[in-house]
Amino acid sequence: MAYNLGAMDERWSEQKRRQDIDDLNNEMAGRDVGRIRRFLPDRDPETIEQKKREKDARETALQQLLRDPAYAAAYERACNAIDRAQAALDEALLENAETVERLAEELEAMEGRAARLPDGRAVFRAHDGTLRTADGQRLRSEAVPASLIIPLDAPSYEDYAMSRDALTDARERGHELSRVQTEVIDPARERTHDADNPPNQDELDAIEREMDEIAEEVASPDFTLDSGTSRGPTATQTPAPAPMSLPDLN
Repeated sequence: MAYNLGAMDERWSEQKRRQDIDDLNNEMAGRDVGRIRRFLPDRDPETIEQKKREKDARETALQQLLRDPAYAAAYERACNAIDRAQAALDEALLENAETVERLAEELEAMEGRAARLPDGRAVFRAHDGTLRTADGQRLRSEAVPASLIIPLDAPSYEDYAMSRDALTDARERGHELSRVQTEVIDPARERTHDADNPPNQDELDAIEREMDEIAEEVASPDFTLDSGTSRGPTATQTPAPAPMSLPDLN
């Protein structure tokens, strides 16, 4: 029997073409016909599940937690609180820097109007009539040269000491505010950005509370990082005169 191979090949090609069309339509419709997907493998359930597993593996632990609306809300509150604390700290640092500059200029001007000993040390007259150096050392009468003249516009020792102590306090405050940046705000921001070991929701709530406290407290001139309470008398209060054990100078 003779076979028409050309006709058989044509029928096979037509059958194959129809099968391909059926498979394509089934895959586009999402129907499972028990065969491996040939045209749209990305729609294969196993392929979809595999890609999901790969995506999950690529996602950080933080990204996965942020899928939870409650966690995402807590995370946003914590980040916003950090930003508020940073803004409050930036303002406090700027104001304190301006205060330090002003007090330094004021102190320099006072020293410029003070009397000078032969060795160059500034001398101020206290309210009790005694003469004192800038560091509060009281001068003995024999140490005061006869040529020493106290200018009429010279500041008193008490006024000078008040400005000196205010400058010291302002510089100490600057150090305290810098510690807030490096020891509180920066670590909190780094903690929230830890993608592989993110903070849990309780930690986020604690960060939010701490940042809000910091934002409120850094505005206080008496704030310290260690206690958050007053360090004692403010710099604008007049300090008590140093103890005097020698007879007053006339």
